[in-house]
Amino acid sequence: MTAYKLALKGLALTMLMGGIAPAHAAAPSPLMQLGMRELRAELDRRYNDAVQAAQASETLRANSPRYIWANEAKAQCGIAIGFTKAGEKDEPSISKCDDFAARLAAPAPVAPVVAAPVVAQCEASPIMELFFNWDEDVPPADASALLAPFVQARPNCGWTSFTVTGHTDTSGPNAYNDGLSMRRANNVAAILQSLGLSAGEMTISGTGEAGLKIETADGVREPANRRVEIIAVQPGN
Repeated sequence: MTAYKLALKGLALTMLMGGIAPAHAAAPSPLMQLGMRELRAELDRRYNDAVQAAQASETLRANSPRYIWANEAKAQCGIAIGFTKAGEKDEPSISKCDDFAARLAAPAPVAPVVAAPVVAQCEASPIMELFFNWDEDVPPADASALLAPFVQARPNCGWTSFTVTGHTDTSGPNAYNDGLSMRRANNVAAILQSLGLSAGEMTISGTGEAGLKIETADGVREPANRRVEIIAVQPGN
């Protein structure tokens, strides 16, 4: 078989394997200095390595041009081997064979490890209570300090709305307690607004003596019942 026919056979192999010509000519390979027997052994080794690399699953999954390099090495080494069978050294195919084989032999690039984003955890209770002195609607002095962490937890917890409900104990007339519980709720809502909540995010109500925390007889001054309860609500709840 003539060198011309061998070159055509190698070119056809390259086309069948989807080979892509390198962007630049490969530098002359030191393989050109070898005797024909040693050259053939080196070309065979590079060809066999390229065949294995082209079939390897890690090459097919690689986020790099390794699959292209493997097929180019296989095609160019095959061309160079064909010339050696005719007793010739084809410098272009030998240099390209060596170049693509060297790329394959280099360590595969390691993808950088991307740390998973830190997801903020909701560690706050969705319920807060503030307690009042008897017959008073002024929130306790530490109300802002108590409510600030609650409001600040809103983004992490996904809270979208809040109910603010005022309560009283059973001492005093019902009508009076209805108004007292509403004033307590409004005063706490004003503090929540000063901390960043909008009026549209809150539902404010006063229930008077209804909804006792501790059940008592009528007329009992129970501190646990004199309170405002704030409940955070998530979407879908």
